[in-house]
Amino acid sequence: MKMIEAKDICTAYLEGYIYAKITESLITGQIKSSYLDALKKIAVESVKNYIENSAFSNEEKEEMKNNYEYWADITLHGIKQRLRDSHKLCE
Repeated sequence: MKMIEAKDICTAYLEGYIYAKITESLITGQIKSSYLDALKKIAVESVKNYIENSAFSNEEKEEMKNNYEYWADITLHGIKQRLRDSHKLCE
């Protein structure tokens, strides 16, 4: 049986604390609509780069390129609507 070292326990505790603090602000705070718009742009660029550098065929890449912005828009709309419904979106 492997023994857990003190540094591993401390690291796990600190990571858990950081995640808890981040989650707390997401649960109790509000999110600006402009932040979500900026995140969408970053996500779209990331997906675009992923598609361009992937091993998919050119036909598959073209199909994906035609759909990724559409899906990003739909996803963003859904996220904003849920946040609006829970009064957590600051517009």
